[in-house]
Amino acid sequence: MEIKIDGRLLVSTLCEKFKKEFGGTLRVYNGNKRCTGSEKVGDLAKNTGVYECRSSKTVGGFEKDLMTQFGIKVQVASVDDWVLALDEMTLSKLPEIPKNATKAQMESLKSKYAK
Repeated sequence: MEIKIDGRLLVSTLCEKFKKEFGGTLRVYNGNKRCTGSEKVGDLAKNTGVYECRSSKTVGGFEKDLMTQFGIKVQVASVDDWVLALDEMTLSKLPEIPKNATKAQMESLKSKYAK
């Protein structure tokens, strides 16, 4: 997947692209406040450019990359936006998170994705 971080891109569009590509929810923040989606990426990003990401990338690596390269704070969550994904998971595994997953279910998944 290639994400073009363009100042004119709406946060909602970025989130839709992420969900379509990886099947998870992308939470984007402006400081500590979650964006509504109507904000422009240019209002949040310190830099613009292109970011290429494969589904084999870990959640933690993806979140760190967007912060490092663009200054955008994000968190990756389950498809239903119920629980945050484990940092150790690859983006391709996001659809495997059970709907309304509990903390205990997520903890049990940790051993599956441990390195």
